[in-house]
Amino acid sequence: MKLYTFYLFLLVFLLTMGVNAQIEPTYSLYRYNTHFFNPAAFGNEEKVAITTNFRSQFLGIDNAPETQSISLGIPLSERIKIGTVVIADKVFIESNTSLFASFSYGISIGKETNLLFGLQAGGSFVSIDFGKLNLPADPHLSQDTQYFNPNIGIGFYLKNENYFGSLSVPRLFETDRVADENGVATQANNKAELYLSGGYYFNLSHNLKLIPSTLVRFSEREIIADATATFQFFEKFDLGANYRVDRAIGGLFYITIKNRLKLGYAYESNLSDINKYDNGTHEFGLYFQF
Repeated sequence: MKLYTFYLFLLVFLLTMGVNAQIEPTYSLYRYNTHFFNPAAFGNEEKVAITTNFRSQFLGIDNAPETQSISLGIPLSERIKIGTVVIADKVFIESNTSLFASFSYGISIGKETNLLFGLQAGGSFVSIDFGKLNLPADPHLSQDTQYFNPNIGIGFYLKNENYFGSLSVPRLFETDRVADENGVATQANNKAELYLSGGYYFNLSHNLKLIPSTLVRFSEREIIADATATFQFFEKFDLGANYRVDRAIGGLFYITIKNRLKLGYAYESNLSDINKYDNGTHEFGLYFQF
């Protein structure tokens, strides 16, 4: 077997590991930033608002996944809201920056119950830096790759003061990320993912609520399920625990300051053998309403 063929197989294996582990960005604070994966959730905004999220996985391991997300939501009327989302995701030698514009329209379907429909359009700028592999000089692995994947997404959001439900496919089109083009591994393959989320608000007392919620991601390769239980105190402070089935366990808090500024933090400990080498996953969230 030629040397470049061996390196090609090694590269595809490493990238495939990354694809299987994380196709789309993962969020522990999913209940607070649903619009990163469901454009209909922008319908929840009553004023102009900015949401940011920073997630660093497997702290202490070089080239571990990092995700930076920011969104801007703008209400045009009671029913119509628009927004934009930017997500910068880095995994190993690949960087992926997604930019989408979103539209949300809401209708009333019952007492204090609204159904929101969302549509987003945009795409992702993908960059693969083969130089980070530090492999011997080889013309088949020296061509860094950059390209753009256009895409659209769709979502529905059910909103009630006692519960919520979310159903979305943020990327409808299949995109390529690993392919063998003239002996060069440049792209892999991303299938569409279905996001299903929901939660309920149980009033335990006048100033205390229990909020169980879940997020399940369905793809051709796997199912990733999160189960979260959160206590909310005085509608100002959330404290909870999260379990990602067979993957991770952690805790989170979220605090509201004068109804304009909200701050959140989540920590995860991986349940696989990788936890022997990393210092956990940290996620920070910030929301500001103008």
